[in-house]
Amino acid sequence: MTTSYPERIVIDVTEGEFVDDDEQPTPAAPGKEKEKADTADGPGPAARAAARLTKALTTAAAAQARREYTALRDGLTVLKTETGAWASASQETPAHLRAHLLNRRYTTWLGKQKTEAEALEEKASELEKQARRAAAAGQGDDATAADHKQAGAAAATLREEAAAWRQRVREIHQQPYTGHIDPSDAELESHRRRTANRRRVGLATLLLAVGGLELAVGSLVLPTLTAAGLAITAWAKGRFPGWRRELPDVPSLAYEIADGTPAKDKKEKKDKEKEKEGKKKTEAASDPVAEDTLFPGDTGLPFPIHSVTDPAIAAACVGRALRAQQIDLAEITDTVRTSVGWSMTVTVASGDPADIDTDRNAAAIRTLLKLPRGGLAVECWSDASDTATIRVQTRPGFTDMGPVSDNPPLANSILQAGSFGQGLDGTELAFSLAGVMGFLVADSGGGKSSIMLALADWATSCHDAVVISIDPRGEGVEALGDAIQLAVSDDKHVLKTLDWLDRLCEGRTKLRKTLGYGKVWRPSAEHPAVIVFVDEWHDLPAKAKAKLLRLLRIGRKEAVWIIGASQFGTVQDLGSAIAPKMSLKMAGCCRGIDVTGLFGQGALREGYRADRLKPGTHTDPADAGTVYIQGLPGQRNRPMPWRFRHLTDSDATRRGNQRAQAGLPDLTASAAAAGLDWPALLVSLGARRPTPAPAAPGTGTGPVHVVATPSILDVIDAMDGERTIHTGPLLQRLAQARPEVYEGFTADDLDDLLAPYGVSARQARAMTESEGEKNRTGYYLDDLQSALDTDDEDDEDDLDEDDEA
Repeated sequence: MTTSYPERIVIDVTEGEFVDDDEQPTPAAPGKEKEKADTADGPGPAARAAARLTKALTTAAAAQARREYTALRDGLTVLKTETGAWASASQETPAHLRAHLLNRRYTTWLGKQKTEAEALEEKASELEKQARRAAAAGQGDDATAADHKQAGAAAATLREEAAAWRQRVREIHQQPYTGHIDPSDAELESHRRRTANRRRVGLATLLLAVGGLELAVGSLVLPTLTAAGLAITAWAKGRFPGWRRELPDVPSLAYEIADGTPAKDKKEKKDKEKEKEGKKKTEAASDPVAEDTLFPGDTGLPFPIHSVTDPAIAAACVGRALRAQQIDLAEITDTVRTSVGWSMTVTVASGDPADIDTDRNAAAIRTLLKLPRGGLAVECWSDASDTATIRVQTRPGFTDMGPVSDNPPLANSILQAGSFGQGLDGTELAFSLAGVMGFLVADSGGGKSSIMLALADWATSCHDAVVISIDPRGEGVEALGDAIQLAVSDDKHVLKTLDWLDRLCEGRTKLRKTLGYGKVWRPSAEHPAVIVFVDEWHDLPAKAKAKLLRLLRIGRKEAVWIIGASQFGTVQDLGSAIAPKMSLKMAGCCRGIDVTGLFGQGALREGYRADRLKPGTHTDPADAGTVYIQGLPGQRNRPMPWRFRHLTDSDATRRGNQRAQAGLPDLTASAAAAGLDWPALLVSLGARRPTPAPAAPGTGTGPVHVVATPSILDVIDAMDGERTIHTGPLLQRLAQARPEVYEGFTADDLDDLLAPYGVSARQARAMTESEGEKNRTGYYLDDLQSALDTDDEDDEDDLDEDDEA
């Protein structure tokens, strides 16, 4: 093997060039020779290289300084933001607040339990000491056998008592925790405020302590160290993002919700989690629709659900979205395709399933699944705190509701169920108004008037119900026209109507026993129910609200039923907590405080999210007519949207006119039996007298039998506009007009009829002179007409007193 040496390399020391054997160094330029030679007058190459290096180092140092300054400035901003967020507790999620609050309650309970156990243990120890002293007293030299026996018995008694106390201590330690109550949104916010206040006080105390120490020392050492520490901390937070504060994981509860026992230690919990993960992996390996093999090209991330048709894939899709929001999901079962999307049962391993429906989580889940706003509904189970039903809406709902049924006059009974709309899952919204005290809360544009009109439309088609409208604004359900037998809006007329209904309830209470009706009034064509629609409840005077509250208490059994509506649902607006008095409660688009005011605290977490509904406008109906309902007859409470069918005002007016022409249920006989005059009330309030209705269809009894009763209105009609009339001619006219009532009627009978109104016969001088007779008595038309307005004047005085108050 021949070894070849490498070619020799020659370096030109003057220029630093590489020169081959066959080459000669390149001659320097004339100027260069002079430069190299002139080392005494100017810098040489080494000096220039050093200058360049110095400049590069200076530039690099300046750039690094700018970077560190930027890091310091950013770190100060981060430190300020983190301190503010920590002090205000603004970043704590509802899940964190819930865990902290529940654990704090549990710790307080443990402290009380420990204090009680220590007291009992101390008492047991004292009893044992007394037992030892008693036993020792019986062992003395001068003790007799009797003393020894007595001391032994006393010591045994004391030891038994001590053992009983120690047994009580063991029972206390074994006692499960039973104080678990999921906090409401208001309690969580209150806990957030308390946490923030504690942190602010602690921070202020620390700053005052550090400042006081620095002032006490009187040296610059401590301020310098403090400033340096803050600067280093800020620089580190700006330089190393990993050093920045992050919200810790949601702490687990210190106790088991199911049985109230203390939570297992961390090792057991980790072992269980590992075992559960292994089980899940085993199941996923054998599952053809496992999350890692859902479809070709699946990335394992959440994906839109609108195109999914397989229930297993839909469940996996929702599961991924929930886990992306840190929901500790245990399983999803019972996935069912609905008319608008999907319904499934979700069970969480820890935490509260209501956390899925918080504003933040719900918005993020809707985005991941590409759902419309309002397309996610969570219904928490009342009998399982870790389970909820999730409804995913991928298609528009309420598309197959159909038109409002055109019910003929007198074709229905108030005891029957009317069909009013549909639930989001396609369930028919049908229920009876019999015995229903209802209340509706909805903002302007929420369809409140339309819902009330739909209910009144059904009621006016019944042969055994009379409809009354009370509305301070004069709108209400009056689109039904003459089918509404009495509509009042003036405050004094409202009060007079409510007083009359109160007297009707009292009269029916007595009459119910006479008729053998039992515990509740039985609506019929002769004795119809009275349904009072009260709109704009919040605008009523305080006295009217108080009278309505009394009717809510006594009216149900006497078939005087109230359905109210308001734009607000708080006690301040309604005058009292009326929600507990209502069997049917509905909430359209409104504020969250209105939802909890109507449905109770915790309603938002249970899924009654009427605050997310959108009010309609002139061009976009949005969610008008959509409500959440509690107390729906025949249905369990479900936080699911329901929508009422829309009845136009023109259709309502046409129907109302048809029903008025065909005849309306007459309350005259029923009111007279209770000692009241229904026609007189209508005339005094400016309402028309209703046309009596024929018998209900299918009864085969002919016209409804109305008991013939005398009335002050008959007297007014008999005067035929004359200012005065003698008693004799008046009796003749009454007998001719209604012989079945006034045949044989005497002057004394007429006096008895008019006496309750404060009207009596008196001498009429003008009549006596014109007739040429003396001492004749008669009646003035003005007296009769003013008698009907007496109650109105009393109501005006009551209103004036309220205003003064």
